[in-house]
Amino acid sequence: MSTVTKDNGLPSETPDRRRARRFEVNWPATLTGEQPSGSFQEHGSVANLSSSGALVKLDRDIEIGAKVQIEINLPFKKNNLMHYSAEVIRIQRHGESAGIAVKFDTPRPVFANR
Repeated sequence: MSTVTKDNGLPSETPDRRRARRFEVNWPATLTGEQPSGSFQEHGSVANLSSSGALVKLDRDIEIGAKVQIEINLPFKKNNLMHYSAEVIRIQRHGESAGIAVKFDTPRPVFANR
């Protein structure tokens, strides 16, 4: 596994600097946004979630610094979707797939029904 960070684009092994508690989940998610190579919409799953960000597993990379909208499908009966604006801050490559770390613009999501 290699990790690329926003700072210099080089692989790094940095200590965990998270301030918010993370929760391990496996919830479907969709990321949409724009990057220099064009617009995208990618489907994947949230591997972990906190009030400040998430790790989303996707089949491809999204460029570091890309601004994204993330829609997380919740396993609840009411308010099934959480929407966040976020920025891609790190990529963790795992063979053919990637873990995309995003930092939320705000700790409060917008909830919606399907």
